[in-house]
Amino acid sequence: MLGVNLLFAGFALTLNGVSYLVAVDDRAKGAANFLVGLIIAINAVFQTAQATNYTTFGFSAAMWLFALNYILIAVHIFLKSENWKVFGLYGLFASIVSAIFAGEAVLTGAPWVMAYMWGMWAVLWIQTFFASMLGIKSIDKFSPHILIINGIASTFIPGFLILLGMIL
Repeated sequence: MLGVNLLFAGFALTLNGVSYLVAVDDRAKGAANFLVGLIIAINAVFQTAQATNYTTFGFSAAMWLFALNYILIAVHIFLKSENWKVFGLYGLFASIVSAIFAGEAVLTGAPWVMAYMWGMWAVLWIQTFFASMLGIKSIDKFSPHILIINGIASTFIPGFLILLGMIL
């Protein structure tokens, strides 16, 4: 399920990044984010129930973070929110959790891909905090690129490799 979840997350991250650069219908983007969040949340329930060690629990934690992330984005889009500070605070929380899990992966000798993915996600979410909460506009010009790079490099490719049985 992890590979499938990462593929969906990769789609949503890439879509959200591309939507900064190309006009995308907000209703379709909101619906896509909500459905991806819902699918990942459902899978996260099963992943959490099947977690047997730190690595598998870490993956289920990641999926809960992603699920809430996409649901929050969808809610902001559907409500036509102009104030994304709640999402920014969520980004701070998620970046701290991601940095802790990245450090834990390094310290426990978990597969390198775990530290890599958690580290990439920490960068992704902290930029959300800086842009949304602190109003640092210079971060916004990098947001599309950070989203697209993360969508491809930290979710889609690892998800695809997991489904092929090449990693984890």
